[in-house]
Amino acid sequence: MKSVRRFLRENPGRWQLAAAVFALAALLPEYLMPVFCVAAYACILRRGKAPLSLPEKIALTLYGWMFVGVLYSHARVSAVSILFLWGFFLLGSRMMQQSVDSAARLDAVIFCGALGGGAAGGIGILQMLLFHYGGRVAKPLETCLNPFWHMLDMHVADLAVRIWPKNMLSVLQRTQFIAIRDRASGTFTNPIFFAVFLCMMLPLCAYGVFYGDSRKKRVISLVCLGLAIGGVACSYSRGPYLAVAVVFVVLLFYGRRYAWRLAVAGAVVLAGLSVSARGVFRRLLTLFHAEDISVSTHANIWRACFQMLRGHWLFGYGTGVGNVRNMLHEIYHIQQPHAHNLILEFLLENGVVGAALFLAMLAVAAVQLLRLTRQGGRARGAAVTLLASLAAFCACGMSDYLFYGLKPICYFWMAMGLASCAARIYAQPADVKTDASGDAAHETASVGERL
Repeated sequence: MKSVRRFLRENPGRWQLAAAVFALAALLPEYLMPVFCVAAYACILRRGKAPLSLPEKIALTLYGWMFVGVLYSHARVSAVSILFLWGFFLLGSRMMQQSVDSAARLDAVIFCGALGGGAAGGIGILQMLLFHYGGRVAKPLETCLNPFWHMLDMHVADLAVRIWPKNMLSVLQRTQFIAIRDRASGTFTNPIFFAVFLCMMLPLCAYGVFYGDSRKKRVISLVCLGLAIGGVACSYSRGPYLAVAVVFVVLLFYGRRYAWRLAVAGAVVLAGLSVSARGVFRRLLTLFHAEDISVSTHANIWRACFQMLRGHWLFGYGTGVGNVRNMLHEIYHIQQPHAHNLILEFLLENGVVGAALFLAMLAVAAVQLLRLTRQGGRARGAAVTLLASLAAFCACGMSDYLFYGLKPICYFWMAMGLASCAARIYAQPADVKTDASGDAAHETASVGERL
């Protein structure tokens, strides 16, 4: 603890608030997390002057195109909602770029993300342990903590319904938080979003294991890695299971020095799951069962969505999931809210233009990170780590529409911001840098050396 306090004293500034958001946003209830973000934005953005990165410029162009999509959308409420959320959480990218200005601070934020992932994963594991064994002590223990904030959520939802204008209740898709009891949701309200977050944090945990400069940091990161993997397993979400494999492949670009360790770690994890959690493998194998209700539902949704694209592939139906939801419900009689695929949803809402801008933004960020890998050392490690985190998000997005939830949007934009931070930091000489508040940050020591 003394080394942590010393590091924070030597690296003062508003970046500490950004690191706190990165660690804690996923652990807070959905209705409190934005309040935390607003406090961070207010402290960090009011004095920052970091230039816009190229991915941010493309993101703003996409945002403008989405605004145009509102004009011809027949689902104005959902359109305005997504515009507000995108605009709000885009500030998370700005927050990172205006506060994380040195390799030491970047390492610290990555480590905070690993801690948040470990904490969330541990809660998810506890939820499934209680679900299977808590009833032996007391029946309510089986579900009382899944989702973690559910009891508080119910009171908040009841209060919100009382306050909400009665004549506008119909615009709400639901008036209560969902609770899926037989799958871990962690501190989220949805096991899929929970697993997506953990998949994005897995590379950050791995970074601490392989690039941590102190034994303490490497051990803590290893524990967080195990908890995050366990949390993904307990979510019983098959898309994220496949995303973990994508993360593993991308992390191999750390280099031959670490590849064999990753291979051994992967083998150990698979062996452990085969012994202690065979249900995980059974759940994954149902991907090949056409009669599985989830598999067949996804197939029906995608078939319907491709039919919807006929004649609307250029501009789409307009911004907002409401257009897609209404057609799925009323025309195809599929009771699902969206296309269950990121790219397909963009095509349906904003056409080829919107999908192309989104893909261009991701491609530019990926190219910037790939260029960093040529430098080797910590630059390579940070680049591969953040590339793997974004790849995890995209892989999960192949079977779900992740911008449907507050926390996935929040972490996507913060990860995009950190990717731009890494590109800027490691493109500069290892010298003394100054952040937006005038605080000096020396590159001569990494966060691991002080922790």
